[in-house]
Order: sequence, then C-alpha cells, then structure tokens
Amino acid sequence: MTATYQKSGLQFLYPENWTLSDNPEEELPRAITLESPGGYILWAVHLHPPGANADQLIDETVETLRETYEDLELSTDTLDFDQWPGTACQALFFCLDFLVRIRLQVFQTPEYTLMLWYQCEDRDYDQQKLVLNAISTSLMQSLN
Repeated sequence: MTATYQKSGLQFLYPENWTLSDNPEEELPRAITLESPGGYILWAVHLHPPGANADQLIDETVETLRETYEDLELSTDTLDFDQWPGTACQALFFCLDFLVRIRLQVFQTPEYTLMLWYQCEDRDYDQQKLVLNAISTSLMQSLN
C-alpha cells in the first residue's frame, strides 16, 4: 500500500511502511526524508529557494560527504526527468563494512530548487532504485 505526502505545494506517493520526517514550518533550505523499515534505504527531497545554483548545491553536498568519508568516489550521472533542467551525480563510499551509493539530482522548478537524494547499500541499489524512482516520479509528475 502507498501513503501520500501533500504539503508545501509538493505531492508524492511512498510506501506506507516507510518513516516520513518533515517539518513544514522550517524555513528553506529544508528536507523531507523517507526511510525504509530498518533504515537501510533513504529517499529525501531537499527544498532550496528557487534559482539556487544546482552545481553549487551538489558541490557543497559532495564536500560535506568527503569530510566524513575520505574514500568517496564520485561520478557524473544522467537526469531521470529530462523536462526539468538540472544536474546529477553518484557517490560511493564505505561505511563500516558496507559500500554505500548515493545518487543526487538537482532540479529547478518555479517554486523550489529540489535536490533528490537516494541512498542505499550498493549491492541493493539496482533493485531499490525502482522504488526510489517511483517516489521521485510521483513527485515530479505533481509539479507538471
């Protein structure tokens, strides 16, 4: 079954057994996050003011990750939602004994600059990407 998030001019569907964290009263930038049961998979949308520099947001996020994970490997990526201008990348790093993959996509919309964040163990990424993309697709379709 699915649950629906509908606040701040955004709407998306997500698995009802995932944990949603949001503080709609918080000023920008802010994040809306979803965690799978057990916390092994993370999906988040970070809301920034419209017109925020997409490359700068990714650079700042990657720099923060590098400060924590010195073995961080970075690669460019393609956007899943071509109708929205933006930029994307993937990062890999070890956390404890796990190889973790993060995928970042930044999009410009009239209301926000959105940064989508997917995170899970690398060996599960291809399978979990279907769920993460479904959440993101429902969000992006609501913006049309």
